Amino acid sequence: MTPIGGCYYAMIAVVLAAGEGSRLKPFTITRPKVMIPVGNKPILEYVIAALRDSGIIDIIMVVGYKREKIMDYFGDGRAWGVNITYVEQSPQLGTAHALRQAADKVAGQFLLVNGDTIVNTSDIKQIMNARDCDAVMLVTHASPAKKYGVVETNNGLVKDILEKPKYEDNGNIVNAGVYCFSTKIFDFLSCMEISERGEYELTDAIKKMIGSGYAVRSIYSKAIWMDALYPWDLLKLNSETLKRQKLGVSGAIEKGAMISGHVGIGNNTVIRPGTYIQGPVCIGDNCDIGPNSVILPDTSIGSNCTIEPLTRISNSILMDNVKVASLSHISGSIIGEGAMLGSGFIAEDGDATVEVDGVLKKTTIGAIIGDNTCIAGGVLARPGNIIGIRCKIGAGATIRSNISDNTVVV
Repeated sequence: MTPIGGCYYAMIAVVLAAGEGSRLKPFTITRPKVMIPVGNKPILEYVIAALRDSGIIDIIMVVGYKREKIMDYFGDGRAWGVNITYVEQSPQLGTAHALRQAADKVAGQFLLVNGDTIVNTSDIKQIMNARDCDAVMLVTHASPAKKYGVVETNNGLVKDILEKPKYEDNGNIVNAGVYCFSTKIFDFLSCMEISERGEYELTDAIKKMIGSGYAVRSIYSKAIWMDALYPWDLLKLNSETLKRQKLGVSGAIEKGAMISGHVGIGNNTVIRPGTYIQGPVCIGDNCDIGPNSVILPDTSIGSNCTIEPLTRISNSILMDNVKVASLSHISGSIIGEGAMLGSGFIAEDGDATVEVDGVLKKTTIGAIIGDNTCIAGGVLARPGNIIGIRCKIGAGATIRSNISDNTVVV
């Protein structure tokens, strides 16, 4: 057991990590949503660290879609100071169905956390301390709120939950995806009906509890709460996680290079002469940066990456094994693992209407490029266009619309 504020807890946490995250394609074609890197770490790693720092070391991980990506990375959890036991959800039929898979692994009160939401340790401790009823829900403020589950509260109790409300005037207090339950919740999960979305929703079970007279307490979070529903949300998560991380310089900074601000540089990485890096920036292991390149704030560059001379990158995520050739300019973009970008590649962010899961969304973003896509020299990617995995784009092309996976553009 681990002491927290003079008390001892032996609470188990159930972490829901089985979903795909279809609105984050093309990155979820090759990995589950929880394994998308922000700040050079999978989203799920921040969740595990927050649980551990709250005193929770026993974790039941519900996995499903591409579960091997999670299991191979985290193993039994010992490297993170926790004990992870895996249970599988197959098929993936919603959050209530996912929790049911862990029913025989928990006893008494337990914590439930969405594996794709980055939460503050202090919020977890608040939930753990509020154990005088059968259900506790963390809530927070979000704007716009209608893409989340809006929560109606009164005197600290949840009165109703509106999933994906149509109107802004339904309120801006939302479900933050962290709960403390007694095993009473499983009584309500066992008699669930499938929702209009074809899933068994946990919030429906909570509403049944409320309707049956059970008190469901709400705990309001004032901390930064981060969730990624769409690709551009990843850039916000990347920025916030970079600010929070303890970063250090392990690689070599050659004479004539300049480093300013909060910057992390991994083992065996070389920053060549004339390169300027302004943090917050995180660069992984075994990278070669420059010479005479510029890396500006809110950028994470994964391991085994090459950034050739006279390239400028800002407010972007580059995953592992990415190569960016010389004279390129990238801003507000997300570049998938193993992508190869030719000389003079340009992807600048700007106002765009992006089609995600068949729905048009207005946002500000640069390019969204899937894993193992190869782009030849002199290519311009207009803001907001999604290029799928394993595409090949010929020299001098201008990308003005989405490109499907495995497409060749000459």
